[in-house]
Amino acid sequence: MKRVHALAFALLTATAGAAPGGADLKAAALQTAQTLGGVLRDCPSSFAGIGLPEKQCVGVSDGVEDARLKLNAALPDDLYSVWRSRDEQRSVYNWLKTAGGYVYLRLQPDPDGRTQTLVYLDLPPAQGESAQTQVTQAQATQTETGPSGDAPAGATRIGGVILTPAPPVTTVPVPSPTAEASLPAQMQTATPAPTAPAVPPATPDLAPLPFGRTLTLQNNRLHGPDVLAVQNRLIALMRPQRAGQGDGWYGPATTQTVRVFQRAAGLPITGVVDRDTWNRLFSEGATTFDAPVTP
Repeated sequence: MKRVHALAFALLTATAGAAPGGADLKAAALQTAQTLGGVLRDCPSSFAGIGLPEKQCVGVSDGVEDARLKLNAALPDDLYSVWRSRDEQRSVYNWLKTAGGYVYLRLQPDPDGRTQTLVYLDLPPAQGESAQTQVTQAQATQTETGPSGDAPAGATRIGGVILTPAPPVTTVPVPSPTAEASLPAQMQTATPAPTAPAVPPATPDLAPLPFGRTLTLQNNRLHGPDVLAVQNRLIALMRPQRAGQGDGWYGPATTQTVRVFQRAAGLPITGVVDRDTWNRLFSEGATTFDAPVTP
């Protein structure tokens, strides 16, 4: 059984007619190393059976959060959507745009302890290839599984990586709600919006907390539970459904995703979460949306 880290990249390949290759992956690793002041290195031996042979690793002296913020600042137009995590933000993952398409990128504590953070980059499976497993990262290295350990029941841990069985992909794959990696796509740019329909009531039905401030992109990034609530709601409204959660920081990727939602909802496309956007986002009739695949 060939192990791969994603379930949905074949859809991008089928639509765009091309997919990233080894040269794109090496270029992405070099770009990441230069951006973070890191070192191109061999992947840990515990990753020998994980992903594809072309996978790349970069050692970084910064912690995971500092490395993520540096990538956000340096590559805002090349990262897809919001960062996501499945292990309480010990590791975070995203997708990085290359000349041939998006490649998978994960920041995690270095399981070998040689640096603070390991950057793991990998390719999507080839078009039509059956993706049998998905890979998530865990900081612990013990082999426990089930409710008492970090790994879910039925998963297999290899070094610092957990393999979780996933359904095979047929024809055009659609990511399941539990899939770690979902299909990256280029976000739409702002265009004039149609006349907005009536704004929902002032108290949204699904908001976990009241509207307290306007959320906008700024040099000193906004952070807090309201930002996290917006990110998680956006992820819940994406089609097909995505896994993971936000990181609580209002950065360029979140701004772009807000723009896409505003366009779908008929709101002014500003990338700013004001009271009207907040109310629409957390209403029971909130508009679902998806980011178009680059033609």
